[in-house]
Amino acid sequence: MSATITFDSDTIPELQKQTPQTPWTKRTGSFKRVVALAVILPALIIGALFLFTEIPGPVIMIGIYLPLQIIAAIAAAISQRGAKAAGDAVIIVCAIGATLFSFIILLSLLWSIVSKGMEAMSWSFISQNNEYISPSTPLGWGGVGHAVLGTIMIVAIATLISMPIGVATALYITEVRGKAVPYVRFFVQAMSGVPSVVAGLFILTVFILTGVFQQSALTGGLAYAILMLPTVARTAEEVLRLVPDDLRTGALALGSTRARVVLKVVMPAAKTGLITAMILGIARVVGETAPLLMTALKNDKTVLNPIMEPITALPVYIFSNVAQPYPAAVARAWGAALVLMILVAILFTVTRILSSKRPGR
Repeated sequence: MSATITFDSDTIPELQKQTPQTPWTKRTGSFKRVVALAVILPALIIGALFLFTEIPGPVIMIGIYLPLQIIAAIAAAISQRGAKAAGDAVIIVCAIGATLFSFIILLSLLWSIVSKGMEAMSWSFISQNNEYISPSTPLGWGGVGHAVLGTIMIVAIATLISMPIGVATALYITEVRGKAVPYVRFFVQAMSGVPSVVAGLFILTVFILTGVFQQSALTGGLAYAILMLPTVARTAEEVLRLVPDDLRTGALALGSTRARVVLKVVMPAAKTGLITAMILGIARVVGETAPLLMTALKNDKTVLNPIMEPITALPVYIFSNVAQPYPAAVARAWGAALVLMILVAILFTVTRILSSKRPGR
């Protein structure tokens, strides 16, 4: 039998005042000095190369600084902790370097879009269309209002098609678990590798060339739906697998049917994840240009009918203007890229706010 340890009332307040000890976080002065030297010395060498040589910056950072920093980290690790710590030092340096590299690339991309896109930004640029202008027209006229509306319509159609099918596919795999589950999962994985141009060609040959539909927002949404479906289905499947089985068995024990358990217990519990699946699906397709070039085409005027005539989306607008030899057209392309980024940010923010609300009783 194990003895029970008890404390009197005078000892408990003293024990409560004690702070937990974390000896693994303590660093000696020698360790700090060696680490600082391993960080500062390569930085000084690289700074001198930037100032006194004409070697390109990427070559200095990748070809000289990264190997030099790895060597310095290995030397510092061996001097303080032995040869076994050399591998940890290499991994730490590579991980920090990869993180900083990705962060710098992201900031560079955002800065390029914002700095070059702000040249064209104005209320008229956001609200007007290009019906009465040419690529050489100055920036004071024309805009992306028709392309913003087209993007919203095409993405909305694709979401309305792919979300129910994708969630139903995930429910079949995780909840129904029928005999066709291996085949369904195989086709979903195969569709995830389909190039975007193939989706556009499929809609072109099946629905447009046969005369069922003409090139419009609807056919563009169908092409986008093909690309969205595997992302939504696979993400929704992973989310539904995270719902504890205790919720299912508890609801079944109370007398609920399988369908009621799925609709009233499983899906509300996975609501946030399903919304995330929708976000990932939209992020997968919102910048695709190739499918729209064959299914939605381009139209310089504002189109409100999603079925009867071609329509312009922001990716096609950017594609058609960025290669023009006129500075105004290139500026419009950068402005459209900035509008697309803002539109996606607004969509993600609104969706995240809606997904954070608790489901009603």
